[in-house]
Amino acid sequence: MSKEDFFSKLNIKDYNNQLENILEVKFFSEGSKNILLNILYKMETAYDDYKKVKVQVGLKKELLEEIINIINYNCDEIEIVKPKLNEKTKLEDKKYIVEKDKRRIISYPNEKTVFFALNRLKNKEFVLDSKYSIIKKPMEELLNQGYIMDIDEIIRDFDGWTWNTVVDEIENITYNLIYQNIKILLGYDFLKNSMENNKTIDFVAEFENKLNEIYNEKKYNISKLIYQIAILVNIKNNNNKEDILKTKEELSEELKQIENKKEYLQKIANLKKTIGKNIKEIDEKINNNKLLREGFIEENKLLEENKRIFSLSEYSEILQEKRESMLKQLDEYSEIMKPMNFVRKKTELSKKYELLNEINFDAPLDEEIYKLLIDLQIKFLKLFNEKIKNIQSRKEIIEYIYLFRYYKLIYLNYEKQIKDVEELQTEIRKTEKHLITKACKLKAMNILCQDIEKNYELVSKILSYNIIELEDVNLEFKKHEKNIVVTIYDDDTIEDSIIYDGNEELNVKFNKKMKLFN
Repeated sequence: MSKEDFFSKLNIKDYNNQLENILEVKFFSEGSKNILLNILYKMETAYDDYKKVKVQVGLKKELLEEIINIINYNCDEIEIVKPKLNEKTKLEDKKYIVEKDKRRIISYPNEKTVFFALNRLKNKEFVLDSKYSIIKKPMEELLNQGYIMDIDEIIRDFDGWTWNTVVDEIENITYNLIYQNIKILLGYDFLKNSMENNKTIDFVAEFENKLNEIYNEKKYNISKLIYQIAILVNIKNNNNKEDILKTKEELSEELKQIENKKEYLQKIANLKKTIGKNIKEIDEKINNNKLLREGFIEENKLLEENKRIFSLSEYSEILQEKRESMLKQLDEYSEIMKPMNFVRKKTELSKKYELLNEINFDAPLDEEIYKLLIDLQIKFLKLFNEKIKNIQSRKEIIEYIYLFRYYKLIYLNYEKQIKDVEELQTEIRKTEKHLITKACKLKAMNILCQDIEKNYELVSKILSYNIIELEDVNLEFKKHEKNIVVTIYDDDTIEDSIIYDGNEELNVKFNKKMKLFN
């Protein structure tokens, strides 16, 4: 047990008392308080299975502290609404409502929906720099929803005994899959650190640099695919396709202008002169009461009555703000005119335009998202395969087997899990075969059949079950007529039986249970 896990377990009893103390000063109903205490209990009960299955998760201590802090600092009111047969409730078709500005939630009376609602009151968020204008909102939406859905899982899919993905309760299937792609490739700590330090960390730059450092991002260009899918899903959610197409046209026009360096720089110089002139006019108004009053009267004539400027001092403040904005723009133009910055600006424009130009906006939205999502998963599998090459220990290979099993069982859409997507079978097979081969070489896994292909097929089927502890998997081989029946046990409970139809020599004893893992 690691030092962190030890202290997490050591302090776990304190959290229940901590929550009870908070609830004493909150004006929640007794029913709400009981639900909140039950949430804490369910998180604690489910955590070990949640961690075992997903591998890359926060400490139990961190997760419990986070939900307690949300209850303490971000939630002032919980309204519990009981579903009534044939009657409309405040929730109607939804199971919960979150009013973040009022620090309030409305929910059905169960731990799961209250937990979902509380997670959406969280204040910490991924925030991207405004310079990433095209992808800022789409990526923030993807990352923030992905983070919440990742936490939802502990209560949504785990009950302390079993693991079953409740696919209908996943808020956004595509965001969930991409968030898990990023987390598996770069780790839980990378995402957590990026979110908590969003004012000092440039997420996009760190994301691309880390991908390139570990996987040669320039070869796979996986980040571009993620941005493109995020843009398309954002269009689907917000119906803003025309705005994106307008941005694409503007980028195209600016690129044409910048191609003629002399004309482009002259245009920037003219803009600087105009801004300089405007700043001079503002300075004259601010320093001359007569001009300030005349400007105040003229400005108010152009405004609707309810939007008019209240006083000369308010008008002076507005002019100062305009002046500051113009000075900032002036500095930006001066920077662009520097030779190195001109090249950088041209490169950035090309990159933004290319990002949008490669998307087929004429295709049906869902079809284009699906196409790019498949491409992304193929590249993800290639990168995951690269990670396997560096594994040296039994402990690490088992963790990667868990990670890959979890990935295979993620839903690509509301009908199919990754393991069932036809377009991905070649890469899935290649990656899983690599994992199993390495596990056998490191003596982490028993070899069931001397034929490598048959051994892979058999183990692959076993690694597609929602068994929490793979180390508890027992197998029993029995001859039945011309076939061999393999019974799969989760410890002592029968999970399933499969038919092994090969004639190859099996490396097992019949009618006797054996472990899959050493």
